[in-house]
Amino acid sequence: MSSRHLSSVLKAPLLRAHSQLPSKGLMGLAGMLAIMLALIFLPRPEIFTSVDSYLVPHSLLEIGSVLVALMAAASIFQGHRSTLPTSFMVMGCAFVLSAFCDLVHIFSYAGMPNFISDASVQKAIHFWLAGRTAFVFALLAPCIITSRPVTRRYLPLALLATFIVGLLISWAGLYHLEYLPATFVAGSGLSDWKIGYEWALALTALAAAALLLGANSLPEGTNAGWLAAAAMATGLSELCFTLYASAYDVFNLLGHLYKMAAYAMIYHAIYSSRMTYPYQQLKEMSTALSEAEQRWQFALEGSGAGVWDWKQDSDHVFYSTQWKATLGFKEDEIGSSFDEWKSRIHPDDMPRTLDDLKQHFAGHSAEYRNEHRMLTRSGEWKWILDQGRVVERTEDGRPLRMIGTHSDIDWIKEQQQRLITSRARLRSIYHSAPIGIIVADCNGIIADANSAMHNMLGKDGTELFQQSLWGLFSLEEVSRMKRAWGQLQREGGSFQDEYHMQVERGHMFWAEVTLTPLEGEDRTLVLINNIEDRRRAIELLEENATLYQEVFSTGNAIKLLIDPELAEIIDANPVAAEFYGYSIGEMCGMPLSRINVLASQAISKRIRAVVNRTDNHFEASHQLANGELRDVEIFTGPVDLNGRTLLFSIVHDITDRKRAQRDLQTANLKLSRLSESRNQIHHLAECLLTCSQLDDIITQLNVRLPSLFAGSEGSVTLSVPDDAYQTMHINWGTPPTEACLVSHSLSVGDTEAGKFTLQIPIDAESQERLRPLAEDVCHLIMLALADLQLKQGLSHEARKDTLTRLYNRRYLDEVLPQKLAEASIGNPLSLVVLDLDHFKQVNDTYGHEMGDQVLTRLATLIRESLRSSDEACRYGGEEFVILIPGASAAVSRARVEAILAAFGEEVFESETQPPLTGLGFSAGVANAPHDSQTTDTLFKMADKALYQAKRAGRKRVICYSSLPPSQDSLASADS
Repeated sequence: MSSRHLSSVLKAPLLRAHSQLPSKGLMGLAGMLAIMLALIFLPRPEIFTSVDSYLVPHSLLEIGSVLVALMAAASIFQGHRSTLPTSFMVMGCAFVLSAFCDLVHIFSYAGMPNFISDASVQKAIHFWLAGRTAFVFALLAPCIITSRPVTRRYLPLALLATFIVGLLISWAGLYHLEYLPATFVAGSGLSDWKIGYEWALALTALAAAALLLGANSLPEGTNAGWLAAAAMATGLSELCFTLYASAYDVFNLLGHLYKMAAYAMIYHAIYSSRMTYPYQQLKEMSTALSEAEQRWQFALEGSGAGVWDWKQDSDHVFYSTQWKATLGFKEDEIGSSFDEWKSRIHPDDMPRTLDDLKQHFAGHSAEYRNEHRMLTRSGEWKWILDQGRVVERTEDGRPLRMIGTHSDIDWIKEQQQRLITSRARLRSIYHSAPIGIIVADCNGIIADANSAMHNMLGKDGTELFQQSLWGLFSLEEVSRMKRAWGQLQREGGSFQDEYHMQVERGHMFWAEVTLTPLEGEDRTLVLINNIEDRRRAIELLEENATLYQEVFSTGNAIKLLIDPELAEIIDANPVAAEFYGYSIGEMCGMPLSRINVLASQAISKRIRAVVNRTDNHFEASHQLANGELRDVEIFTGPVDLNGRTLLFSIVHDITDRKRAQRDLQTANLKLSRLSESRNQIHHLAECLLTCSQLDDIITQLNVRLPSLFAGSEGSVTLSVPDDAYQTMHINWGTPPTEACLVSHSLSVGDTEAGKFTLQIPIDAESQERLRPLAEDVCHLIMLALADLQLKQGLSHEARKDTLTRLYNRRYLDEVLPQKLAEASIGNPLSLVVLDLDHFKQVNDTYGHEMGDQVLTRLATLIRESLRSSDEACRYGGEEFVILIPGASAAVSRARVEAILAAFGEEVFESETQPPLTGLGFSAGVANAPHDSQTTDTLFKMADKALYQAKRAGRKRVICYSSLPPSQDSLASADS
């Protein structure tokens, strides 16, 4: 449970727990309705035979109603000290008016002695209806009148207005009854007007009940259910008053009884409920705090992170069970000293780790964070991420207490090592390739070159770096190379041609240059193959055709003689026959389409280009006799043989080279993607571990997951910690054509926190890359959620005193300025500073352990004696500070004196000394804004009152406002 949810639980008005009729109220109403129906349908009992016999019980019932009405009004007025809601002020005044009318009703009843004027039924009913109208209006007041609080200085004016209204009603009923409608006709009973008015009152009471059940703005502690029950009882009472035929009829008695029941329900709803309200709030607060602590423990256990708590003054370190388990130790195998941690750090990591600690102690970093290796129980080194912060310092800034976590990050280091190994493997392939390889940027600046390229040019590894690619070509070739380069940058694809290149000392050679852009990078791969020998062979063939037979028959190259008109092989050398798997006889006269997989039209086009001398170099796929396809490179040119133009072709098997090129491009692409993914994972981890709210985590995932899993569709669902039924969703991407589902549950401890799903392509490369990536992301999300809960728990603990569990001085410094800013004449704030008497003697005589028991017990008494709105802090040593909002200095003094009395009765047993009894403390009280509204001044005033309490004999509480001027000035002089 987060602090925000806990706060909302503690502040929620108790009204919602009573927004329906209570079971006891329902049973009472059902019984009242049953009695009324029974009297309607059964013969009415004659309890009274005359008005005279009815006067005594009637007077007693009415007096009881008057007393209960006044008690209800008094509970309203006395239940609010400085201010009270407007609606409740009106309700209380209406109850007073009802009591007044009922009192006059008693004396004006027929048969009673004359009161000012002659008593009569008509006069009694007039005052009765006035009282009932005031009562029903009192029930409606909380629903139709604002609950805005007003100061109590308006209460006398409201009571005066109520008294004036009562006098007007009395004046009309006692002296001018003839102007009022007839309510009772002798011999006939109640008039229609009177019955109709009673029905109107009954319906109004039922409407008030409905409004009260739906009200959401009643003052805290008010039981809406019992108020609604009182309104319904009033409705039944009014119905009874429509049914009696004589003044002493049983329904008249029943109506009075129901009216008293309604008054009792109102008294319970307003007074009794407000008495139990603080205790119910305290129970809810205790339950919420217990749940929050339990969830924090689950979060720690589920995240796998250990916790340590270091007290520098005693060099005592608490290591959690998980901290020890991370290193393979059991609970009792590691002590509680700082050296238990320090002695297990790898020697190479020790200086950097201790330096990071010193930087944090000096305040140069917001938190301590370090990665280092630690020795496990099995003798192995494990990488650990250590995080923490100082939560308590001395007044001069020296650290006293530090809390942090200890997480196993061995798996992250393994991923990093795997990436390093992959890069080394690719680098080995890169440098062992038989052809020259250059990586250049878009401007032709060389970024890297392999060993073959350095050997080809006769230069070492540093000479080529950051040099221009154009400097490797002859002056005649540079412009042609730049044109090809520009076209490649604009249109993409790949490019291949032959160029004259130069090495040191002006030596030139022919090279086959292939340009291929690197996918995902603004760089180009340049493959350079030295074809000087091949060019020299072709030139020799063109210059001297008579050497054909010798050249054709010797050497290790595959050589073919082709008829361009028939597209047939005329002759082949033994190397060609061995390569293709045919005999020389089978190859002579063989169509080119038998070995070349190109279509006939494409073969004819290439032959024409060779004959016209526009092209003499091709790459193709040739099929061997066994059906195997091999990649070949063909250099061909026309030769004249016995007056016949034929094509002389030299064929090189480049299958291994092409495979190496493809493997190199594939490996480079994989490495590029893996490197990019790992960089994104690392950046995502850094961002997630700095998040302080769940919304920050959602934002980071929403921004980074789409690019991390490009080309796939995925979603993340996270549960809101404060509400198990509320979830937050992240969706990205579109599903691939053919995909498989990867799904992972996200959990923190034993609590399920959400779900991660991903639709990835079914090809092996995507599976190999994205599945481990998804697992890493899920681990990071769970680690971030656990880290978030841990940070919230640590923030709460940093503001608590470890011994007394009260708030500490740090918390007081944060809240006191705000509390003082809210203080006003109508809402004062009392500041109490109390100090244990003779506490040093307790420590010297009984020991510090007994001193800790005394401090803990006093803190418990303070916590149990205060309201939920009050706040108590341990200010330092044996000094405590209490903030009591909404209370005057006198009221606060009375509360603290009650604590002092309870503390003085405490008995502390000792094994070696007599029981410790009769302890006490001295306290000073200052009030804002009456005394002051600034922090320093208010503290000084409370300290002066405390000092005076010490001088006056201790064990007492003194208010600053009660100090005589002479004592105040004396305290000022002494201080």
